[in-house]
Amino acid sequence: MHFYESSIITTKDGLHCQVYGNEHPMSSILVKPKYIPTGKIESDALQYRFISGRKMNRLNLWIDKAKLKTYIEQFKEAYPHYMLESPQHTEERLFFTVPVDDIERIYFPRRGLSELMAMPKEALDEHLKTVHELVSFFIGSGLRIKDLGITYSTLMGHYMSNISDINIVVYGKENFWKLMKYLETAEHPSLKWKTDEEWLDFYKKRNRFGIFSEDGFLRIMRKRKSEGYFNGCLFVIFATEKEEEVWFKWGEEQYSSLGLAAIEGIVTDSHNSIVRPGCYDIKDAKVIDGNGLKLEGINNKIKKIVFYSRDYAMLAHPGEKLRACGILEKVSAKNKENYYRLVVGYFDAYVDERREKEFIKPVENE
Repeated sequence: MHFYESSIITTKDGLHCQVYGNEHPMSSILVKPKYIPTGKIESDALQYRFISGRKMNRLNLWIDKAKLKTYIEQFKEAYPHYMLESPQHTEERLFFTVPVDDIERIYFPRRGLSELMAMPKEALDEHLKTVHELVSFFIGSGLRIKDLGITYSTLMGHYMSNISDINIVVYGKENFWKLMKYLETAEHPSLKWKTDEEWLDFYKKRNRFGIFSEDGFLRIMRKRKSEGYFNGCLFVIFATEKEEEVWFKWGEEQYSSLGLAAIEGIVTDSHNSIVRPGCYDIKDAKVIDGNGLKLEGINNKIKKIVFYSRDYAMLAHPGEKLRACGILEKVSAKNKENYYRLVVGYFDAYVDERREKEFIKPVENE
C-alpha cells in the first residue's frame, strides 16, 4: 500500500507518529513514534514536551543505548499493537506501525501547506511568515504549491518561533531533484547555507559519522542543498515517492538476514538515494569484512545498498565507490533472480552494537 512519507498521525492512544517510508502493509502504516504520552511509559533520558494537553516523551534514538533498549522493551509491552511482525523479514527486525483502526487523525503536509499559503500574510506570525517566504522562493524552481508540503511542528501547530525547524516535503523524486538543481545557483538575501563549523558540530553529535574524516565529511556536506537557513531558521527538505515512482513494493520480496558485513561497490544509480528507505544500486560488489559469516560466492550478487537514515542520502553519484557496513540480506521474489543487499539503519540497529558499526561512506582516493 502506498502512503506518503512524513505525514503525521495521531493515534487513539495519544501517540504522535511520523509516517516512515512510502510503501506499507495493507492494514497499517509504518511509522516512527515521535511523541509518546508518559502515562504508560516514561524515561528521563528522553526530552519532555507538553503537547495536546499531555506530558510527552520525544523519542530520540541517540540517547544512552541501555536506556533506549529499556524504553523500547517497555514500549513493546505497553503498545504491542504498534509493533509489526513483518512476514517479509527475519524476526529480529524492528518496525513500528499504526493499525488503520487506531488512527485518530492524519495531518497531511500538502494540505497543511496549501492552507498556510492561502492565509492573509497579516494573520501570520514570524515563523509562518518565514515559511511563506521560503516556499515562495522555492516556487522559483518551477515547482507548484501542490508539489510541496510542510510537516512536523509547523504542521501540528506546536512550533516555537526562532527555534523550531522548517521541514519541507517535496512530492515526487523528479521534483526533488529539480529543486536541488535550482538551489545549486539560486540566491536570496535571507538564504544562508551551513558553515563548516555548523556541519562539524552535527558531525560530532551524530556518531554514525565517526567513520568519516572531517575533510571527507565536509566535502560531501558542502554540496548538500537540502539543509540551510532562511531568515535565520533552519530548514530541511525531504523527498517522497509518488506511487508510480517507488523502487520497491512492500510484500513482493522476502529478506533473509545473513548477519553484519562490510562491503564495497561501484554506484550505478543513485536516483533513489533521496527517499526512505533509500537505495544505491551497485556493481562489482565485494565483501571486505564478513565478520566470520560464510559468504563464499556472493560478491557480485550484492546489488543494492539500502538505508533508513536520511543522513546517507545523496552521498555518491554513478561511477563512484561506496563502502558500507550493515545487515547483509538475501532477497528472493517470485519470478525474479535472487540477489543480495546490504541494509543500514533498521530500528533494531540502535539498541545493539550496530549503532556504532553501521555506516555508508564514499571511498576516497586511498
